[in-house]
Formats: sequence, structure tokens, C-alpha cells
Amino acid sequence: MQVNVRFAPSPTGYLHVGGLRTALYNYLFAKKNDGNLILRIEDTDQSRKVDGAINSLIESLNKCGIVFNEGPVEYSKDNLFIQSNRLSIYHKYVDYLLDNDYAYICLDDDFMKYRDKSYNKEELIEASYHVRLKIPDNELIIQDEIRGNIKFDLSLIDDPVILKTDQFPTYHLANVVDDHDMNISHVIRGEEWLPSTPIHVLLYNYFQWELPAFIHLPLLLNPDKSKLSKRKGHVSVDEFLNEGYLPEALINFIALLGWNPKNNNEIFSINELIDQFNIKNIQKSGAVFDINKLNWMNGEYLKDIQAESIVSLCKIIFEKHNFIIKNNTDFIKIINFAKQRSHTIADMVEQTTPFFVDPSYNVEYHDLLLDEQSKRLFYLLLEQVTVLNNIEESEIKEIISNLSMEIHLKGKELFFPIRLALWGDVHGPDIGLIIKILGKEKTLARLNKALKYGQ
Repeated sequence: MQVNVRFAPSPTGYLHVGGLRTALYNYLFAKKNDGNLILRIEDTDQSRKVDGAINSLIESLNKCGIVFNEGPVEYSKDNLFIQSNRLSIYHKYVDYLLDNDYAYICLDDDFMKYRDKSYNKEELIEASYHVRLKIPDNELIIQDEIRGNIKFDLSLIDDPVILKTDQFPTYHLANVVDDHDMNISHVIRGEEWLPSTPIHVLLYNYFQWELPAFIHLPLLLNPDKSKLSKRKGHVSVDEFLNEGYLPEALINFIALLGWNPKNNNEIFSINELIDQFNIKNIQKSGAVFDINKLNWMNGEYLKDIQAESIVSLCKIIFEKHNFIIKNNTDFIKIINFAKQRSHTIADMVEQTTPFFVDPSYNVEYHDLLLDEQSKRLFYLLLEQVTVLNNIEESEIKEIISNLSMEIHLKGKELFFPIRLALWGDVHGPDIGLIIKILGKEKTLARLNKALKYGQ
């Protein structure tokens, strides 16, 4: 069987992390089974449509490495996979349902009084009407690939609207028609759509179409087990990316929210995820979105990644904080220092702020700045740096080594005062790196400031 799956977002705003997980699981399943992943835009609710949302969704998915075999915009010249362009197709199927007594026309919301009446649509051109699907009163058993057989009492389900007064179909009808027309073999979507599945199965039955396999993914939860929502933190994929979470780390983390791999590993490349992904290993219960776990995982990715490969991304985030990057060579050194100590690139900005902005002194070590021995050390270092033409880390290392022998200081007694004067704290980068990045002018200014401290 040819595997065809789809990701079908609505263009109502940003890409939610729950949407990213749905897209990812569809992507992994398609790749694992040599199948096709299709992007479909479900825009039948025109009142909620946001300008630019389609391109934004595609861009966010592409940033995370999820690319589609088929879809709208750059993938299809006539945008066949945007629902608002397929209204005539849906109307044809509504007529079929009406002609076969599977649906009926309503002139107002008191739908039960219209259930056994028929209307000539041509006579209703000037009228405002909608169309509802007839739901029988029997039980329906649906197989879900994760949850097994699920029994629904159809008598508890009201007849749903399938064509609105604006002549746009509702999600129920458009979803089923599109999945059939696109030969979708497996419907992989969020658990929130499970209550709608009996309506969809009835439509398949009424049209005499073969059912796809249904896979409903567990909910994403806040730590307090409530449904993941913006009120309790980020849920937008772009927000995470803009803060400096790496796409590879975000994908790795999202993949483990509801799916268990064969082993106890937690770090996976995309190819490893494809190799190990199995629908049978998706859990039924909700998955907690633990931001601390994401921070740890992103930190692991930062430690391992080559600084050169994230220079452009780091520049964007650093420059948002008005930190101007003058040359890549020095900036790569900054990145290499910070990425070993940070969870995100936003953290890296915080870790390296004294390279760009004069720091305040750590109050815990103010006494060091008042110490006469420290003052002498600052003065001697200032003299040595003043005569340098080009500052190199190796030269600074040699200067400090000579100072150590000259004034008989070493270890903390030597390095803590210098780093405090230049960095604002006794802990930080190598002193040679600090002076190299700061340059001669800033280094001298900070040493002079430290010399005058307490006066």
C-alpha cells in the first residue's frame, strides 16, 4: 500500500508546538515507509484567516527541516491544496448527500424540524440556509491504531453542519473529501479530533469510500497536567527559534513528547528518528511539555555544534540586543566560550554581555578592587597593554605570566582581580580572550576605572 499522509493546519496564526509534533510524526511516518507527506491548508473558516499565515507556517516548518512532497504556494501552481479554492468540489458532494437523504437543508438553527423535509435548492437562492448531516441513532465502533476499538453512541451526537450559510463547507466535510481525493492512507492528528471521528467515518460510509487508518496523538500538557496553552508559557515554534533554541534540538525534544524509542537514548538525529519511529510506540496518555528538559537538550546540542554553523543565527539574536558584531573571527571565539555554558542562544547573549557593555562589579568582591596589591596589578597591566600595537591572546598570556613572577602572585590572587576589573566578576572567560575581544581602548578604560575605584 502506498503511504500518503498529510499535515493540514488552518492559517489562523503561528505554528503551535502541538502542530509541529503532528507535522513531525506525519513526516517521520512517511519517511519510514517511503511515503508522501502532503501539506493542505484548511481555510474554510474565513473569519479566522490571518494574512501571511500560510507562508509563515511553511517557513516555520521548513526551518525545522520538515519539507513536503506536495502542497500549496510554491508546490502547486493552482493551489489545489488550499480548501477555499475547492468550493465547487465540496458542493458536488453536498448535493450527493442531499440527493441520497444523508443530509438536509435548514433555514434556521432549530434543525430537528427540517430533518424530514426536502427543499429545492434553486428555490433557496435568496434564502439563508445551511446543510446538516443526518446522524443515525445506532452505535459505531471505530478502530484507532493507538487506542484500539472505540465505541461511540451516535444518539448523543447532534446532526453537524457540513455546509455553512456562507456556502463554505465545515471542517468535517472538507476534511473527509480532501483526504479521499488525496488518497490519504493514514490520518495522524491530535487527540482533540477524536470526538469528530464518528462523523468522518459516517461520511466515508455514505460516500462508500475506503477508510484510512486513524492515529490520534496524545495531548501536550503543562507540568500541572492542564492542556498546553500560551497562558502558561511559549507555545509558538517561532518564539522558541527566536530565543535561540536550535531547530534540531526542538525537533528531538518534540519527537519524545508521546513517543518512546526502542532504547533509552534521548539525543537523536533526524535520520535516527526516522529509523526508529513506530506508531505502535506512541503512548495514549498526555505528554508533559517540560521546558527544563528542552533547555537541557538544547544545551547539549549547543555544546556539540560547530560555532561556525550557528554564526548567522547568533548574529540575528545578538543584534536584537543591539550588540554589534564587527568581525566573525572574534565572534566565533565568543560563541565557543558561551555555548559551553548556555541552554539557548539567548542565554549566550547574557553570558557574554560584558564583551559588549561595561559591566557592573560583583558586590561580593568589591574588597578586591580596594586592595593595594590589586591596584598595583591593574597599573602594571595597564602599562603593558598601552605599548601593544596588535593584541593577541598569546601576548597577553605572556604578559600576565611575567607579572606573576614580578609581583609574586599566582592563581586566584592574580586572576580574580584582573577578571573582576575587566569582566565585572571573578569568574568568566580566559583573560587573554577578554582583552583580545575588548581591544586596546576598552581594556585600558576598564583598567583605569578599576584603578580609580573607591577614590
